[in-house]
Amino acid sequence: MSPNSNPQALTHILVLKFLENHNYTSALEAFRQEAKEIIDEEQDNEQINEPLTTIIQDYLFNQLRSNVENISLERSIDDYLITPGDNKFPRYLCESFPQIHNNNILCVRTQTLPIRNFSDGEYQFSEIPTIITGSADKSIRLTSLLTGDTFNVCNNIHKGGILCMDFHPNYHRLVLTGSMDSTCALINITTLDVLQTFKDHLKYVVRARFSIDGNMIVTASYDHTINIYKVVNDESNPILSPTSPYTPLTPSTPNTPLPKYNKIHSTRFGGNIESMCFLPDNQYLVVGVRGDNYLHYINLTNFSDKKYNMNSNGDDWVSFTPMDISSSPRNRGKYLLVSTDDDNGRIILFRTHSSQQIYNFYDLEVIPNRKLTNPRHCWHPNGKYFFTFGVDSFIRVYDVTTKSIVHKLIGHKDIVRDIWFDQDRDLLISCGFDKTVKIWSVDDTTNQNSNSNSQLNGN
Repeated sequence: MSPNSNPQALTHILVLKFLENHNYTSALEAFRQEAKEIIDEEQDNEQINEPLTTIIQDYLFNQLRSNVENISLERSIDDYLITPGDNKFPRYLCESFPQIHNNNILCVRTQTLPIRNFSDGEYQFSEIPTIITGSADKSIRLTSLLTGDTFNVCNNIHKGGILCMDFHPNYHRLVLTGSMDSTCALINITTLDVLQTFKDHLKYVVRARFSIDGNMIVTASYDHTINIYKVVNDESNPILSPTSPYTPLTPSTPNTPLPKYNKIHSTRFGGNIESMCFLPDNQYLVVGVRGDNYLHYINLTNFSDKKYNMNSNGDDWVSFTPMDISSSPRNRGKYLLVSTDDDNGRIILFRTHSSQQIYNFYDLEVIPNRKLTNPRHCWHPNGKYFFTFGVDSFIRVYDVTTKSIVHKLIGHKDIVRDIWFDQDRDLLISCGFDKTVKIWSVDDTTNQNSNSNSQLNGN
């Protein structure tokens, strides 16, 4: 059948031929009269060369084969993906901070920072759990997670909104930012000193990440390129090398020298880069590109690009964009979660280094204009749940084992723009176009202020 044919008309012709072949005279006559206009469109279509029974047989065979493949697939899935969780995840609105920015908040992180205070005639450092936000107003602001008071503002670094940020895995005061002005910056967030500015992109920088060990930086832009930077290796700036990618590095101190980076490679793709993530083995970067039905695995040693088709049938039709990518926790990134802008709110769990789709998650609510959204997600650390948002003001909680939405976090008044899971305090942090940062907790602390402060402190 021609791909340009009308599916409804072709279906009618198949039914017509079925009635003719089986001598259903009365039904055939009634069918001809009631469907005359549709039938006439395709009556002479020479592409129809298979009877309806053959098509049904093929369908049943393919369905049987799919069921067998699914049974085989289920047997190969890790136990932690099919074992139910404890149903404990942030679901209650704990705090709301509307006073941090006067403009849209585009990204949010939390970090326990050493803050310098002047006391008794000398400077002292105290550890403060801090919300760090980037906004369309071009500023980065530091706000106490305990009180909601903003105690420092970082201005005049970028000439456009702050689209993304990431903290160094070991130097907790070193933050990497990406901006609408096409630049990236390395900032000592405790002193607000700009250590390096990178001007290697021509358009928006939508992603900027440290590698797992902190020895590399990758930035991604709407100029179709990623740029890769590596830490400078000299006596004053040693390369960090943990014993394994899963071994934490020794925490830095306020006097520890901060690393510097040089650009070592650039890769160009065929469209805007929307997503990327480092795999836990620290050997590969996975990149998602608009107008491209492949996930690109970039080898960080030789920069080769190995592609895996996201389409289950293996064709090259582009029906969605991988808008966000992250590796699964608790099993060293054996799976890759991909949020898409598919009309059905589709999120796909792939096996890493494979085109194999383990699970598909859907949001079946009728939501218009999904293609214009920026869906994002983040995992719960136990790997049983993940949080996601898209075109509206809700944050949805998915249960991996049931492949369903089990809760909605309702509190924002406009589109959510970023979420972050604070593992130290078991909190979900969100921000958005309502110019508000919201804190979500596991327990309902609405009428328990003392318990709320205890949880914010990480106790």
